[in-house]
Amino acid sequence: MMTSLFRDIGTPAHRRHPVAKLVALTPLFVLPLAFNDPLWVLTALGLSFALVLLTGAMPNLRRLAGLAVILLVMSTLLWALMLPEREAVWQWGPLRASPTSLMYGIAMGLRLNALLMIGVAYVTCTRPEEFTWSLRAIGIPPTATLALSLTFRMVPMLAGTAQTVTQAQVARGLDLRSGGLFTRLRRYVPLIVPILAYAMRSADDMARALESRGLGAASRGRTEYREYTWDAGDVALIVVSVLLAAAAVWLRVTGHGEIVPRL
Repeated sequence: MMTSLFRDIGTPAHRRHPVAKLVALTPLFVLPLAFNDPLWVLTALGLSFALVLLTGAMPNLRRLAGLAVILLVMSTLLWALMLPEREAVWQWGPLRASPTSLMYGIAMGLRLNALLMIGVAYVTCTRPEEFTWSLRAIGIPPTATLALSLTFRMVPMLAGTAQTVTQAQVARGLDLRSGGLFTRLRRYVPLIVPILAYAMRSADDMARALESRGLGAASRGRTEYREYTWDAGDVALIVVSVLLAAAAVWLRVTGHGEIVPRL
């Protein structure tokens, strides 16, 4: 069972300082958030995809391809039908749609996919231990640091558990392929109980393990097993990410990349 999306492939992104990668993450998120014109968001999506290639995150992105498609389709439909104060070309009851709302919906779907790509690139080139170390380095309390860092492992573990349970039930005769959409969805209901049971048992085991190791106990002068050093590449990463974010904000403020006057 995979417990982390990290890939130990030694790209330049993998060698960057953990704090530098964490600090650069926020400005990189600004790029797709700055625009709501699909063409401009598509440019941000292209930059995010380049980041995926640079970090060697394509295998992880392929695993999340279904999620990316769902985000794009659902966001396009929801915003296209529910964006207020748009002149309706097509209307059904309280739902309205127009070319502008459709373009805005596409932009929001592309934006979510760009954010997803940036996040996948980050977790691909950053070990869970490095993420935890960087959070402590910037002053986050130890308990909050642990809770945040556990998401790196718990989400893949839960996904792996769901896959294991599904395969076990299919081996016992559960048919998840035949029938219509709603019929297949109903057949997934029996999988919920064992998946939740596994998740609760894992959470209980982890809580006991953390308590036995003294989680929350007061300590002074905590030491680290590994220390990281800064170099010119780390500074360059932060500078480039901040400049890209500043350029995106400046373009939006000057009227570029906007089809609706809202974020």
